[in-house]
Amino acid sequence: MEHVGNHLIEGLVDTCASMLVMVKGVVQKLGIMHLVIGSKSYKITFSIITQAFGKINEIVVKVGKIQCAMTSMIIDVNNYDLLLGLDFLIKSGVVVDLEFKELSKSGARSWE
Repeated sequence: MEHVGNHLIEGLVDTCASMLVMVKGVVQKLGIMHLVIGSKSYKITFSIITQAFGKINEIVVKVGKIQCAMTSMIIDVNNYDLLLGLDFLIKSGVVVDLEFKELSKSGARSWE
């Protein structure tokens, strides 16, 4: 579970996604649609380009003790609420530990 602002939402990590992605329905529930700017196509993975409702600049995302201000693309899907992409992993210094199937900070386990 991740925090966006003061709200707890479900998300998943996709190391092929180039940027943070939030679902339009979640943005509406959070009451932050007024922050969405610019509607255009974005490349969210190495091979997928999708039409977005826009993006939100500098939205605060918190996972465990890690907190980052990120730019998020807003799309309309039902598969997930929030997708943490490579931009979050790089900016936060979080790595994906495949052996233990968890996220860790700079390779140190149990950072929550």
